[in-house]
Amino acid sequence: MDDYKGVLVCGEITGGKLAPITIELLGVGRKLADELGEDLSALLMGSKAGGLGQEAIAYGADNVYVAEDGLLDQYNSDAYTQVAADLCRKASPSIVLLGHTDIGCDLAPRLNGRLGGGLAMDCLSLSIDPETKFLVSTRPVFGGNAHATVVSKSARPQMATIRAKTVVPAERNDSRQGQVIPV
Repeated sequence: MDDYKGVLVCGEITGGKLAPITIELLGVGRKLADELGEDLSALLMGSKAGGLGQEAIAYGADNVYVAEDGLLDQYNSDAYTQVAADLCRKASPSIVLLGHTDIGCDLAPRLNGRLGGGLAMDCLSLSIDPETKFLVSTRPVFGGNAHATVVSKSARPQMATIRAKTVVPAERNDSRQGQVIPV
């Protein structure tokens, strides 16, 4: 498990811009990466992905992987899963975050099936256990009448989908430096 490092956000692009859920994911991802003392990366897919790399860096990413192809402008389960799985095998993130959106709800279980990690869906909050360094996910159960804490102790990567508007979005800082890496 020592081979896994960092946090990866699978971002979404809407109308040629970073989707609001992506900015929220970068905010919680930055917090988790800082708690682990590791890097925060983002994956952006679509013909406009390259132009948004610096924006993702301004919102907290250290590295932005861009799969720039017009075929990825519209969500396609097979194509998105293949690109994300290939990147995860190469980059070996410890944690992968996705939005609890139509795309994230379809992509997360597919990606988890390919990678064999642990997955918590529809999370309201995320944190890192200070002793074990495992991802701690809080999600609603029993129709939202209670909350459950989920910890994936053995599988990597640890994956989670985050419900929109439940975490603080990242603050933009245009002085941040990072790398945009084509994949």
